Amino acid sequence: MLQIITINMFTIHNAQSRGGDGEVRSVLQEQTTSLGLAMFSLLVQRCTELLRDTPAEPIPEEEREEGDEWEEGMVKVSAFPLDLRELLPSVKVWSDWMLGHPDQWNPPPCSIDGCSSGVWRSLADLCNALARVDHGEAPLYKADGDGDEGDEELRLLLLEEDRLLAGFVPLLAAPQEPCYIDLTRDTVIAADCKRVTVLKYFLEALCGQEQPLLAFKGGKYVSMATSPQPSSPGDAHSRHDSLTERESDDVIVEAESSVSEGDEGGGSEDDIRELRARHSALTNRLAQQQRRRDKIQAVLQTCGQLELEVRPLFLVPDTNAFIDHLTSLKTLLQSGTYILVVPLIVITELDGLAKGQESCGGSGGGRGGGGSRGNPGATHARAVQEKAKVAVAFLERGFEAREPCLRALTSRGSQLESIAFRSEDTSGQQGNNDDVILSCCLHYCKDKAKDFMPAQRDGPVRLRREVVLLTDDRNLRVKALTRNVPVRDIPAFLTWAKVG
Repeated sequence: MLQIITINMFTIHNAQSRGGDGEVRSVLQEQTTSLGLAMFSLLVQRCTELLRDTPAEPIPEEEREEGDEWEEGMVKVSAFPLDLRELLPSVKVWSDWMLGHPDQWNPPPCSIDGCSSGVWRSLADLCNALARVDHGEAPLYKADGDGDEGDEELRLLLLEEDRLLAGFVPLLAAPQEPCYIDLTRDTVIAADCKRVTVLKYFLEALCGQEQPLLAFKGGKYVSMATSPQPSSPGDAHSRHDSLTERESDDVIVEAESSVSEGDEGGGSEDDIRELRARHSALTNRLAQQQRRRDKIQAVLQTCGQLELEVRPLFLVPDTNAFIDHLTSLKTLLQSGTYILVVPLIVITELDGLAKGQESCGGSGGGRGGGGSRGNPGATHARAVQEKAKVAVAFLERGFEAREPCLRALTSRGSQLESIAFRSEDTSGQQGNNDDVILSCCLHYCKDKAKDFMPAQRDGPVRLRREVVLLTDDRNLRVKALTRNVPVRDIPAFLTWAKVG
């Protein structure tokens, strides 16, 4: 039922968009509005019948006020039958639409076969039935009342129909007032109390129109709406003539006002010209951004998805890793699970730092990704020098003891069993020391052309890797990712490997 009501609202909105913003409704708009009101009238009639059949509970003597007219009792929201609970969301949503678009139904549209003429009588009967409903069974608290929205003992009440239709254009103009309920309250009963409250407010709004559609007379609500008669062809012709005369008068008035404004000064023309130029510039900029997004999307669609299957065996740390995380590297080496591959350029940089020399070439202790080691203070420099000495001593002991999980690698991929002679000429190498360290990782990435062919058509390309670069340096990490080399910082890798 909620879907049917939503379709009716969309049909009216679509008819209004086609008919324009004129003062006179089109025939299609009149018919769609009348059909929607007729279906709404049937729902209201059924809800009224169900409310009348719901037994009322007597009001206790201590709660009864003097002059209370409901001596037979009030209907509890918790006593609503299941059919009524199913219909209330649809009735509430349509009433929200009517509150947000009063110009669509007031004055009331012409009825089709007399169906919609009784909608106002049905609403009057519903108003009389709701008057004996106790909607305070579950107290509702407004969001702007004494800081209730921040109370930890309250929670926001969100109706299911409001959640489903959030962002629906015909309901954007509908008034929405968030409310809160106690944590211990039943959400279903509280939701029905909210719906009854909204319907009562809607019916009161009908009584407060400039030409009231409902009124309270003789102790009950009655309909005050008059049934409009379909306009005859002659009336339509005369109405068209009157509109034509009105439009011509508007043209004359606008012409006179434009002449008077032109006499006062021509500054407005310059302003309009400037606004048009700005509009054109913004339009061009928006079009350029859209073309750029389209190109990026096209590139992403042409490039196949790449997946890396990482089974780490070889770990390649950079110079900063030995300065900042030497203890973690010792833990990884002692685990015996991974092979620690030390690029020869890293050992050379550590030697330089241990002797008090500044590292150059974009790697090691002088790299921007090494935290605060760019501080030129003497205290910091001595601390880095001491850490470098400890790292060099650790590596020398490891290679002297022929650690099976410790290797040294030159920039050309040659493994060394000893680092007694560890000077290497890298003058012919392209790039800086970061590129040399990355080239050591690429020696363990032996990709073939067939590896870049997906197993299935339009499937992902899966590459297998046994090497992981351990670094905190941002530039080196970016370079590694562009070459499909797995990279992690040491704390993250330790957490993943569950070592230490």
